Amino acid sequence: MKNAKELQFEALYQSHKDKVYRLCLGFVREKEQANDLFQEILIKIWRHLDSFKGESEISTWIYRIAYNTALTFAAREKKKDQKQTEMPENLDLSEPENYNSEQEIRIQMLYEAINELPELDRVIATLLLENTAYKSIAEISGISENYVAVKVNRIKAALTQKLNPQPHGN
Repeated sequence: MKNAKELQFEALYQSHKDKVYRLCLGFVREKEQANDLFQEILIKIWRHLDSFKGESEISTWIYRIAYNTALTFAAREKKKDQKQTEMPENLDLSEPENYNSEQEIRIQMLYEAINELPELDRVIATLLLENTAYKSIAEISGISENYVAVKVNRIKAALTQKLNPQPHGN
């Protein structure tokens, strides 16, 4: 029989897993790395669940853990990547199969554009796609709610420019 902590964790996992996983994808480009990061975040949530004091919403607490863990993880992965600059010679780099839906292509282009943004902007963009309130984004990222609004406008402009580049003079 499951104890109270296990039941609470299971409920939190079910209600937050998709959002947390998409946050992971905002930090790392490869699915394998996202899976590793996701697992690391879940372990931290489990370990610290007893220390949640209820001073903020549980979702804000979870995303704060996810954000901080992702920052550390991304920095660690970047160091690894810098050490491994040589590409294997026999990689199959063909186009993915069954990838022809226009909507899928547009979503992929959006995520590629988001991945080109600075780290904080990537996190904010990912949280926005999850319909996270500005107040929660501010608490998660450690910036003011007003600055979140400023960042959102800048992110939208940057993404619009990346996805719909206009020739000069128009």
